[in-house]
Amino acid sequence: MAYKFPDFDYIEADKMEYNISDISDQIGFTPPTTVTLPTANISWVNPTQYYTKYIPEKTIVGRYVTLLTYSIGFPGNVFALCIWLQKRMSNSSGYYLAALALSDLLFLTLQVFHELNDTWEISTLDVKFLCEFYPIIFMTSQYLSPLLVLAFTVERYISICHPFKRERFCTTTRAMIVIVCLAIFCLCMNLIQGYFWSYNSKDAKCLPRPSAIENGDKSLWSVWTWFSETVVFMLVPLLILFFNVLVINEARRLSKFEKHQLKSHAKSHGNATTVMLIAVSFYHIFTTFPVTIAVALYVQYSVEPEDSLLLVNSTMPYLSDNSTYNLVDASALTHQWSSHFRYILVKSIIEEIGLTHYAFNFYIYLITGKIFREEFLSFVRRIICRRDKKHIPSWNTEYTNVRTDPESSNHLTVRMVNGQPNGHSGNDKIFDDSETPL
Repeated sequence: MAYKFPDFDYIEADKMEYNISDISDQIGFTPPTTVTLPTANISWVNPTQYYTKYIPEKTIVGRYVTLLTYSIGFPGNVFALCIWLQKRMSNSSGYYLAALALSDLLFLTLQVFHELNDTWEISTLDVKFLCEFYPIIFMTSQYLSPLLVLAFTVERYISICHPFKRERFCTTTRAMIVIVCLAIFCLCMNLIQGYFWSYNSKDAKCLPRPSAIENGDKSLWSVWTWFSETVVFMLVPLLILFFNVLVINEARRLSKFEKHQLKSHAKSHGNATTVMLIAVSFYHIFTTFPVTIAVALYVQYSVEPEDSLLLVNSTMPYLSDNSTYNLVDASALTHQWSSHFRYILVKSIIEEIGLTHYAFNFYIYLITGKIFREEFLSFVRRIICRRDKKHIPSWNTEYTNVRTDPESSNHLTVRMVNGQPNGHSGNDKIFDDSETPL
């Protein structure tokens, strides 16, 4: 359940106002008799305000650790996409990994807008049409990544455990068909997000549609979210783990009983590819499961919006600008709020770790894939040589070939521009690749 859009903590669907004296009976809080309660109505406190005050580490993690992940993930995914599209890497596994790099790149790009809107409080999604369209594409790219990991894990399972079926199922054509089908499936699965979100012109905010979240935990929003994310972020990683265990067991069996076959070049290459893909799969599991567990525990540590009134300093509810609430000291927090803040901080750290599986695949390829490293170095050398070639100054030179027709006094003359022939004289022939001008 990595990175839902957005956290329920930030939903302002009802935005009801409460009088602190009226709400005290409902939430079981009796203010001190010596305190004079304000007569003004007090809205529930925006979570951004009390998270900033009580757990500033969440803001630091959400802003600066995420920036570090972006700085690693964007160039990594671009390089991975370029490498897997090279001719030498154009096999079925390469197609899956190229699609994974493209999907992760799209997710990180969309994640930037989410972070600006959510963490940096810069309005980027409060626009009509974009409010409804953005979550569809955002969630599609998020769901596609684990499904692609499952796809190439299954392909590797077929290749290792059922080698006679490899020619039929492990082809580039079938890989392209599977990638397209998975993308369409994820898109259809998330079209409902366009209904869940709507632009509220009154508040000029992108908010959940009231009809989608009514009835709380039994709402369409809640039921669909738990179903879809349980499938994608719990069932899919379990399937990945299951197929990887089968692949590892079969690889061990081959290593023990058929060592002479593994010494061949083709087999070594297949084994190296298997190690790389298993590493990617296990890293996905490692970063996904903790996020799934953390999100599942949210209900246990959640608080109701009206409970935020307990954080307001009743003797002086407003700060000088009369719009931001004056909150109580951390030492005065109830056990419920203290537990909630600890949970939110831990959840934020776990989610940042979960975000890395959209950013670190390229570096796993470099560490575990010899052929990938070679192709990457070759790719970098080509880029550097091409750049250096552009800085070579223009020069013109005339060469005369000593291989001339003995019956003719005409010499072969070729004019060179940056070392490339651009013309020749009347009766003369053009150089072959094997001929050297003097």
